[in-house]
Amino acid sequence: MFDPVKASKNIEQEFISYISTSFSFSDLNLRKQFEKQLEEIISKGPFLETNDVFLSGKSIKDLIDEGVLSPLYQDLEKSKPADKRILPLERKLYLHQEKSIRTIVDGNNAVISTGTGSGKTNCFLIPVINDLLREKEAGTLCPGVRALFIYPMNALANDQLKNIRKLLMDYEDITFGVYNGGTENEEEDAIKVYESMFANEPIEKLRHPLKNELLSRDKMKEKPPHILFTNY
Repeated sequence: MFDPVKASKNIEQEFISYISTSFSFSDLNLRKQFEKQLEEIISKGPFLETNDVFLSGKSIKDLIDEGVLSPLYQDLEKSKPADKRILPLERKLYLHQEKSIRTIVDGNNAVISTGTGSGKTNCFLIPVINDLLREKEAGTLCPGVRALFIYPMNALANDQLKNIRKLLMDYEDITFGVYNGGTENEEEDAIKVYESMFANEPIEKLRHPLKNELLSRDKMKEKPPHILFTNY
């Protein structure tokens, strides 16, 4: 079992050893004083912190059975192994996620304000995907932006894009793309940039552009994606 106290002490001792060998003293007394001072000031702690457990709610499968979410959710990742799914159908959602989904699906606005690691993105992503699946059910899912994800920094947008890419990699009916200062105008240039960036991507399918990810400004102007990532 991982021992955080022992690990912290090992890191501290290794750092002290590195510093003391970099600045060695021939005088034994000075060297001992130096090492003692390092031990006193180099680190404090370790400090351990416990995180509260968020209350659990119903699963996506439960919400499908209730009619809150589209039954097409069952097709979204059905080709993936159970342990590789981004939104496992049977996994319990947090209670605040369930409440957010119900609120938004009912056509109401919502502000989600919870702690780090509480799954804020899924609070609004699941209802967005649901709307698109409902459109597919009705036969009205044509090109055009349905959801705009606005982030203060490109890095945040790109991070969320990775999750969407993994979620929708086997479901080509829903399209997405990022439009910001780094988006190439022409498709050929955009493909080259993508393949150079993801040449070492662990998931082989994602080393090349997906059919439902629009990469260039030209393509997005021609057929706007359903989900568009951008900045303000």
